[in-house]
Amino acid sequence: MKSKKFWKILLALVCFGMGGIAANYSVLTVEAKTSMTTFPKKMQGTWYQFDKSSNRIEKQKITAKKWIFYNHGKKETGYLHAEPVSGPAYPKHEKKKENWIYISGGPIKARGRMWIGVVGWYQISGMASYNVSKLKGHWVLTNAGGSGLWGSNHWYRSAKLAKKLRNKRYAHFVY
Repeated sequence: MKSKKFWKILLALVCFGMGGIAANYSVLTVEAKTSMTTFPKKMQGTWYQFDKSSNRIEKQKITAKKWIFYNHGKKETGYLHAEPVSGPAYPKHEKKKENWIYISGGPIKARGRMWIGVVGWYQISGMASYNVSKLKGHWVLTNAGGSGLWGSNHWYRSAKLAKKLRNKRYAHFVY
């Protein structure tokens, strides 16, 4: 009888200990994911897209710490910083941080692809998600929005390719 009790207690302690180890492991995993302070190398470079509404080629450039893009012809730059520590209230607005962006939470896997979420420093909700994949022999930067990664939009390494593949749709993206 005492032997059964001993084994039950031992089993409970082992299970409790394993639960503690698993909990610590998940905390470490989350911490590793939230420390992205540079854009992945595959994302870096110049990307082009054909904008059907304006009938023009759009361009953006991503470096390790900057995202340079054009908004209605005006050049804008987003400066990548570490994800802010959550606070009890909306952060105090500072002019120098207006163009700051961060990668929210690290890469996530959805529909068989790895995505990162990019958020503006003072953005209250939502994010733009980005993925780089080799599709039909070409490197493609895809952006999508919302929790369902809707409205996939593709960018290519050359303006010529962007114009040629402007109507191209790929499997496993939502348009």
